[in-house]
Amino acid sequence: MTELSEPSGLPAHWSEAARDTFEDTEPELADSGAAHASLVEACELLTRAYELDAVAVRADYVTKASTGQEVLHPAVAESRLAHTAAATILARLIAAKNKGQAVVRARHGGAR
Repeated sequence: MTELSEPSGLPAHWSEAARDTFEDTEPELADSGAAHASLVEACELLTRAYELDAVAVRADYVTKASTGQEVLHPAVAESRLAHTAAATILARLIAAKNKGQAVVRARHGGAR
């Protein structure tokens, strides 16, 4: 079970960016369990991405490879992948919301 922080009720381990993303996006979602779960997953990914960013910074973005040469720290690539995955999820949530609004406007003759 995820430890919740007080008083927001959000997971205690989430980064500030993840908390802001959730708080800014969650009210815009319809009462959809799937959309809420996707938002939570995006926030988890954002938290991991920022943790990996911190690992890379502490290592000055480099590490030693098996033969001793300096190479880019693996946390750099993993952070980028986590950021990209979170952005993809958030983009789909926003696109789905906007598509739904467009359908309602078309159906009910609202502004386009």
